[in-house]
Amino acid sequence: MIDLLKKLARERGASVLLITHDMGVIAETADRVAVMYAGRIVEIGTVQNVIGRPQHPYTKGLMGAIPDIEAPGMWLEQIDGVMPPLNAIPAGCAFHPRCRASDEKCRTQRPSLMPMGTCEAACWKASPSGNPVPDSLVAFVPKSGAEKGGRK
Repeated sequence: MIDLLKKLARERGASVLLITHDMGVIAETADRVAVMYAGRIVEIGTVQNVIGRPQHPYTKGLMGAIPDIEAPGMWLEQIDGVMPPLNAIPAGCAFHPRCRASDEKCRTQRPSLMPMGTCEAACWKASPSGNPVPDSLVAFVPKSGAEKGGRK
């Protein structure tokens, strides 16, 4: 199906909008990606830059949840908590209740999309130089079994 969509888009000079949670499909098919959380875009840019240098902790968590076929048995990153209902989005960054890097600014001020190197991100912890969000800020680990700060 994806190959057919790509072929038709190429032949007709059209764009295709895919809505998916499958980052593998995105990596294989898309030129640009917008990562959304709680109904808002939190990061947007080329697939290569967003996947290779994620700026938002949610994007970082999504990337860490992709199984690595070269390292079977590794923990997949899990983001604690649940997405808020769309009629009860918290003040500030909607992701802050689930983010280990959040601080007072994250809890009270909603970030807008801002240039971060080669993409745009809505995160107070993102790097204007485009450096990826540090692992130490987003050490999402399963509650059972893994040691603090990394995967086992």
